[in-house]
Amino acid sequence: MTTPDELEILRSERFAAAGIAHGFSTRGGGVSTGPLASLNLGGSVGDDPGAVEENHRRLARAAGFERGAFRSAVQVHGSRVLVLGADAPIPPGEEADAILAAAPGLAVAIRTADCVPILLADPRTGRVAAVHAGWRGTEAGIAAEAVRALAELGSAPSELIAAIGPAIGPCCYEVSSELADRFVRLAGPEVVEGRRLDLILINRLQLRAAGIPEASIEQVGGCTSCDDSRFFSHRRDAGRTGRHLSFVFSG
Repeated sequence: MTTPDELEILRSERFAAAGIAHGFSTRGGGVSTGPLASLNLGGSVGDDPGAVEENHRRLARAAGFERGAFRSAVQVHGSRVLVLGADAPIPPGEEADAILAAAPGLAVAIRTADCVPILLADPRTGRVAAVHAGWRGTEAGIAAEAVRALAELGSAPSELIAAIGPAIGPCCYEVSSELADRFVRLAGPEVVEGRRLDLILINRLQLRAAGIPEASIEQVGGCTSCDDSRFFSHRRDAGRTGRHLSFVFSG
C-alpha cells in the first residue's frame, strides 16, 4: 500500500480479509537521513528525536491511528509475553518481546531490522499479538509462547491467523557452526543449509507446532538484507541502520 506520503505499508491478505488493522512498515516516506533514511521508527539508534517523532506521526496517519496509539515494550531477545488489558499503560522500561492485546481498541507493535516480526490474531475474539523473534527469541520459542498466552485467554490456536513480516532470509544469514548445530537439534536439518540459518522457517514451524494451521500462516515481504531500497538491515549495514515497526490493532 502506498500513501500520499510515499510511505509503504505491507499488509497480509488474510488479516485484511478478516478486517484486522495491521501493517509492516518499510523504509521510505520518512524524514530521517543518512543510513537511517528515511522512515526510521527506532528511538535508540542515534537518530534525531524530532525526526523519529515525525516518522511515527506519518506512520500513524497512514495507518489510520492517532500518534501515540502504538504500544510497545523494551525488546531484549527473550521469551516474555506482555498481556495488556483495557487502558493498560506500559511502564517505561518494561521488557517484553511479545505484546498481547486482550482488550479491544489497542494497537500493539514491535520493532525489527532483520529479526522476524510476527503478527497473530484471533478473528473471532479480536485478540491480537505482535512478536519480535531474533535468533535468541526463536531459540526460546517466543512465537509459541505468544500462541500459548492467547490460548490461556480462550483463543483456540487452530482458529488463529499469523503473518510473518520482512526479515533476514537464509540467503543472507550466515551464523557460526555452533549456532547452526543448535538450531538443527532444535528444529531439524531443513532449517540450516551449510551455515545459513532460516529463522523465518523455524518460526513458521514453531507456529505450526503450537497449533496454527499451515494454511493460516502467511509470509509478507522479502529478505531485509537483500533489498536496501526497501528495508533496514542490521546485518547488511553493520548495525548502523533504522528500525521498522510491525503493528496490529485489536478488535
